[in-house]
Amino acid sequence: MSESPINGSSWSPKNRKISKNNAEDSAAPSSSSQRVPSEASSNIFVLNTDCLERIFSILSLEDQLNFSRSNHEIECMFRNYAQRKYKHITEDIIDSLKEPDLEYLVEQVNEHVISYESSLDPSSKAEEQLGLLGMHCPMLRRLNMTFSRPQWEDLNQLKNLNTLHASLQFSSNDVFEKFFLNLSENLPGLRKLVLDAPDYNGKGLHVLEKLQNLEINCELDAKYLTDCCIKMKNLNFLKIGPWNKNLTNENLSAIVANCRNLETLGFPDNKLLDNVAYEKVCELPRLKHIILTYPRRRPGFIKGLVRRTGTPLESLILFGSNLCKEQIGHICDIPSLRELWLGSTDENFNVEGFTKLKSLEYLHLDMEGITNKQLLELVLGWPRLRVLNVLYCWNVTSDFISLLNRSAKKLKEINRDKISIYLYDSSVDWEGNSSFKIENIHIINGHLNSPILIKKELNIQ
Repeated sequence: MSESPINGSSWSPKNRKISKNNAEDSAAPSSSSQRVPSEASSNIFVLNTDCLERIFSILSLEDQLNFSRSNHEIECMFRNYAQRKYKHITEDIIDSLKEPDLEYLVEQVNEHVISYESSLDPSSKAEEQLGLLGMHCPMLRRLNMTFSRPQWEDLNQLKNLNTLHASLQFSSNDVFEKFFLNLSENLPGLRKLVLDAPDYNGKGLHVLEKLQNLEINCELDAKYLTDCCIKMKNLNFLKIGPWNKNLTNENLSAIVANCRNLETLGFPDNKLLDNVAYEKVCELPRLKHIILTYPRRRPGFIKGLVRRTGTPLESLILFGSNLCKEQIGHICDIPSLRELWLGSTDENFNVEGFTKLKSLEYLHLDMEGITNKQLLELVLGWPRLRVLNVLYCWNVTSDFISLLNRSAKKLKEINRDKISIYLYDSSVDWEGNSSFKIENIHIINGHLNSPILIKKELNIQ
């Protein structure tokens, strides 16, 4: 800015200048920083609140904070703006600010902060901000943080916390146990825990009996998993991975016998052993979402899914599945599926079988043999389809784009909403583009790495 409407003199967010006539007034101390006298900046108050908020919105966050510090009235206006804009303080926001600016932002948003997502890097020092959060953010509900110190008094002040994503860098299992005991005694509202702790064996975790959502990323000892299942009767989400390779039939039996409220069960990044009868999970009465990696060719599993009673299955995520034609046929007999992820090297799979899944909204395919024509049939066959994610589709070429163009009229007749088609490792000539658009269809050069429905419905990050 060369001429500022704020006080008629040169002003920039990072290096504001105060006129010479006001230099003496500007030397007066202030609780935050030096402030421009109200009479010098009164012209800005001709603008209404909407205009001032528009000014805030076009500034970087750092500049917003500097602008806010320039005047008490402006600070009050920024506080109202920030309490709506920055209820969720993300990792990007935290990383972009120096410590004094971050503290100032938290002080302005104050009790309106709902979530605070700091880095989960083992070297993160974000734990030092816990005292600030305890002082200003009594309504904080979600926290992402790395913990390495064995004192948690500041964490205990966050009485409304219900979701914790914790990366734990403790030196002994004894400290891990004390940490979870502290959580159970001091954070009574905690219902969701995502735990990253490679050096932890799971001992003592069972004390968190009120948890409803549990995701464990550690070298979990199988016997401690059984302890958790016995105690955590209210679990509706359980995700175990990626380093657990010692799961047994006893663990699965404990899950099925005790976690009767489970709606989501996931073993991502886990190569379950051939001798583990994971078809037992079909006995869970409320199960809606299943995630497995490298499922073996156990016919009882997929047949069990087809025959199961209770809550209809909505998501079946089989990473690295490599199923045969017969198994795919059985899966297509589960009409309730809204999301499906599977793979096959069988080039003779039946596209017509897939079209029986009329409720399907999200389809992820790892099928090297799929052709342009088959892909078009899939797009035309499901009126509810919103996302088609196709991996390693070398036989899909630019002719697929042409086929979509020629089918535009038919696609309109289906009265379809927007659909995104991801093509990874295809033979399409993208002509330097990352995507193409045809009417309400968006074709993207890339792929999705994770399922969609579970995140949408359960708000899992």
